[in-house]
Amino acid sequence: MPTAITPTERIRNVLLVGHGGTGKTTLAEALIALGGTDNSRGSLLDSEPEERERGSSLSLGVGWVRWRDHHINVLDAPGGDDAIGDAYPALAAADVALFVVNAAAGVQPQHDRLWAACDELNLPRIVVLNQMDQQQANYQAAVDGLRERCGNALAPVHMPLGVGAELSGVIDLLQFVAVEKTAQGRAERDVPEERRAQADRNREFLVEAIVEHDDEMLLAYLEGETPSSAELGKVFAAGIASGGFFPVLCTSATAGIGVKLLADFLVAEAPSPRSSGEQTAALVVKTQSDPYVGRINILRLLGGTLHADDVLRVQRTGDKVRLHQLFRLQGGDNDPVTAAAAGDIVAVAKLDDVRTNDVIDVDGSTPMPQVASPPEPYYRLALHPASSGDEDKMSSALARMAEEDPALRIVRDTETNQLVASVYGPTHMAVVQSRLQRKFGVSVEAGPVRIAYRETVRTSAEGIGKHVKQSGGHGQYGIAHVRVEPAERGAGFTFHDNIVGGVVPRQFIGSVERGIVDAMASGVLAGYPVVDVDVTLFDGKHHSVDSSDMAFQVAGSLAFRAAANNAGLVLLEPIDEVRVDVPDALMGDVMGDLSSRRGRIQGSGRGGPTTAVVVAHVPRAELLRYAADLRSLTSGAGGLEVRPSHYEQVPEHIAERIIAEAADAA
Repeated sequence: MPTAITPTERIRNVLLVGHGGTGKTTLAEALIALGGTDNSRGSLLDSEPEERERGSSLSLGVGWVRWRDHHINVLDAPGGDDAIGDAYPALAAADVALFVVNAAAGVQPQHDRLWAACDELNLPRIVVLNQMDQQQANYQAAVDGLRERCGNALAPVHMPLGVGAELSGVIDLLQFVAVEKTAQGRAERDVPEERRAQADRNREFLVEAIVEHDDEMLLAYLEGETPSSAELGKVFAAGIASGGFFPVLCTSATAGIGVKLLADFLVAEAPSPRSSGEQTAALVVKTQSDPYVGRINILRLLGGTLHADDVLRVQRTGDKVRLHQLFRLQGGDNDPVTAAAAGDIVAVAKLDDVRTNDVIDVDGSTPMPQVASPPEPYYRLALHPASSGDEDKMSSALARMAEEDPALRIVRDTETNQLVASVYGPTHMAVVQSRLQRKFGVSVEAGPVRIAYRETVRTSAEGIGKHVKQSGGHGQYGIAHVRVEPAERGAGFTFHDNIVGGVVPRQFIGSVERGIVDAMASGVLAGYPVVDVDVTLFDGKHHSVDSSDMAFQVAGSLAFRAAANNAGLVLLEPIDEVRVDVPDALMGDVMGDLSSRRGRIQGSGRGGPTTAVVVAHVPRAELLRYAADLRSLTSGAGGLEVRPSHYEQVPEHIAERIIAEAADAA
């Protein structure tokens, strides 16, 4: 059980990120295993049933290892398209991001997106070419592809020794020696002659990246003097910490090659955490629910020293919380600790109303660190309880799930009265449903989202509303004459009072307007709200005894319905503005797909060196599952943004179907 406090300068916080299928979790667990952790029970970091069932990471995995008298916190971010949301808030916990790349596949879409997020945070990065033991692995193609993206800042530090099944170690380009795995551990020898030309070329890349960060060394290099390994090493760590260059290392996590060298590199060259000062403060980088422990918050200590039973204040709410038992997470296991120094990562259970990205400190003065927000989810589904027994628990369970999953959005659509979940895709939704059942005993079903259509009038027309009941006792009497006219799209509703001579008394003018508003809200054509109309009350009749507020409300409603029917009604649908970032080669496919969804291309342009941006207006009804379809069309390379734009008339053949469906549901 770890009890000693590790000084900040001997802490390393490493977040492994990358695309699914790069062996990222295997590499993370191989690092952790260096400290003697037993992984024989199966996946250590993918500890949830949903992860084991699918064979991939679905949420942030947390572990640690003691190595060379240092403490390395190993964070494993999910890389799948449907689970990438957890990676973004975790960036704030790390002092270096390890981009794990499949040496056969090279750079993939998730790498580019997360690289951009690291750019925004100025987070140091190390690239690890993993799975070097695969027969299809191509080291040089991967390095050259990375240099196309990063330029001279890409610095190869390792090269593989052997290819595929012949992989036996790595070539250390800084020291220019071959390091082989042996039965006794490791052995160093000269770089093989057949690899020397390639090694020389890649070492030049490394030297060029390093000398850029030392003016004196750069001047000497330009004059033909090659710096020694010792001279290069002096500026190596500083260049990594500043984000000036990005080292490239090689591993095969499954074969155990390069893993110890990676751990050595992290200890020797990766930056230690920065402290915000002596005051105790922490950032919540992950909130999760455990069926036995309850709510667990993972904390990155920003400053000071944290002790069990410390009382701190939540900046967002001002509430005080007591941190009872502190512990380190080792996958699904908990290792208690008594204290932690600035920069360390620990967990605490059972903190009420404490969520991801909260800062907790002594007096609320700690600056909020810069955090990265995950991409917005645009795959929308309506949720409802599977049974009456689930109804009471559903809202609170979904709220807890949203705290745990930073990419899950839950909103109540006041127009359709549906509870709508926005997620990344079908797999994301299936995982949410599974976790709701397992952790909270709530079964939720997902179905299509109803579209918030509108109605409006085609032309001008008049209508009369009569509400007259005088068959004994106190009666009802109200007659209203109204005229409706179409207004500009988006203008809403305007009411005009043109009554002359008091035919409708002043106190009932507002009653007529309220009746019209009620009729507009409930719709005339298909039950959808009526919008963008001017309505004029120009005539009517009243009775000195039987007229009332209610009578004229009913008369106003009837008059509006009559006038609207006379004017002819059309159905309007919401149109969204869609922005798609896509590789150049797929631009035509994306534009064709958007057009097939009744979209109108508004423009296109450059997105990046190899990407284009397409902007289109597309009916919302065609976009409910577009996020998943775009991912399939572009193999995950398409980025998406959607925002509401305006309403337009629904094509007649589609409107007929919508009206018929509304009539059947009534």
